[in-house]
Amino acid sequence: MARKKKTRRITDIMPIRKADKKIDITKARSGKKLTRYELDAKAREDKKKRKHKGLASGSRHSAVEEKANKLQNEIKDPKIGSKKKIPLVVEFVNKPEKGQVIPVIKQVKKQDPMKELENLENNEILNELLDALDAGKTISKSDQQFVDECLDRISELMEELGIEDEDESEDDLYRTFERMDINQFR
Repeated sequence: MARKKKTRRITDIMPIRKADKKIDITKARSGKKLTRYELDAKAREDKKKRKHKGLASGSRHSAVEEKANKLQNEIKDPKIGSKKKIPLVVEFVNKPEKGQVIPVIKQVKKQDPMKELENLENNEILNELLDALDAGKTISKSDQQFVDECLDRISELMEELGIEDEDESEDDLYRTFERMDINQFR
């Protein structure tokens, strides 16, 4: 006869007790106080949960596999690793002949005429050159050309905006006074 190994399982010795049954706390007596057996079962479940706080065994190996899967997914992207050849030297479609230079076209932003006039009048370099000319000093050709261009542009802008030059002589003022009809102001 074969021998049986002794066990201490409760089912072998006695019938199942209330304490050994798994009790669903949500089902158990809504609104009523829990019994001693139900409280003990709840405490045991909480203790089991507290014991197993850490990560599952072998988690470091599964994390490496996830990273490898991500790398493979990125490599499978058809846009990456294109086989299209890229030219290393830029070639002109319309090559200029030897000795010719392709002119670069600069696009100048159009400023508001009033702002442009204000900027020209407040230009420090222009003011210094005009002061030097008033003092009787001689300036270089490039400076003289700069002054002429700026003054021409100022006069164009003043005509465009309808601003008249304020430099009137005393004779002009005297003539306007004589021509004026005083009866207009009565």
